[in-house]
Amino acid sequence: MKELVIASGKGGTGKTTVASSLAYLLNSRRKLIAVDADVDAPDLLLALGGGELLEERAIEASEKARVDSELCDGCGACVNACPYGAMVVEGGKAKVYTYLCEGCGVCTLVCPKGAVKVEPYVTGMLTAQRTKHGFTVITGRLKAGEHNSGKLVSAAKEMARKRAEAEGAELVIVDAAPGIGCPVIASLSGASYVVAVAEPTPTSRRNLMRLVEVARHFNTPVGLVLNKADLSGEYARQMEEWALLELKIPLLAELPVDYEAVRALAEMKTPVELNPKSKISYALTLLADRVEEELARL
Repeated sequence: MKELVIASGKGGTGKTTVASSLAYLLNSRRKLIAVDADVDAPDLLLALGGGELLEERAIEASEKARVDSELCDGCGACVNACPYGAMVVEGGKAKVYTYLCEGCGVCTLVCPKGAVKVEPYVTGMLTAQRTKHGFTVITGRLKAGEHNSGKLVSAAKEMARKRAEAEGAELVIVDAAPGIGCPVIASLSGASYVVAVAEPTPTSRRNLMRLVEVARHFNTPVGLVLNKADLSGEYARQMEEWALLELKIPLLAELPVDYEAVRALAEMKTPVELNPKSKISYALTLLADRVEEELARL
């Protein structure tokens, strides 16, 4: 089984459009599972038309304080000791603001009544949903204000691997979060190949360099997709040459500016599904062919 990660050094480059399109196109060639690893703002299923819920699971990726109101006498020792301001006394009893609590456990040490304990806390949810195209999408969704997004991504990938094994899938496609933070690092861990989606701008160029550096830490090969390449043809050529000569990564495809991509997202479809004859659909189909070639070399 191989893992194909679609990543970008910054948001707004078209990463999810590429990820959903590759899942849609490659699904007709091999059995696959997709993962939405952008757990802070998952939207892969929106681009694929939603799905039928197969499984839902809560993930306890952190710990937080909990007060036993029967034991608490409202002395306020925990309030004075908490370095995050997560404890207050209301109505004569201590209360935890879970959004602020980091689970450090200082409150448990100072409470004279033993009324405070640090316990596992649900920080996010995982769902498995069957799309209308027949393949399963695993989605990680982090609760608002929570952290440990990397752990949630790791759990999502583990669920995908188990389902892939059970269903006989030979490919897992991961739609990573933008940037190079914890959820991206968790996405790249164990990856077979990275498709880096960028655009012809100086900002995207800098962030592409950072993404490639992270991928190299895992010894994972990277290929470049330059989206909206015709926005600046001259800069696009410069960026492609720089990527090949300096970063040593090949150009997999150029994607044109095509508002059929916008219309497709509005209709919860991939561009190829909406209009197979559009410019971007043609380019995405060629990209799928090239990705197949790269995966075959691994």
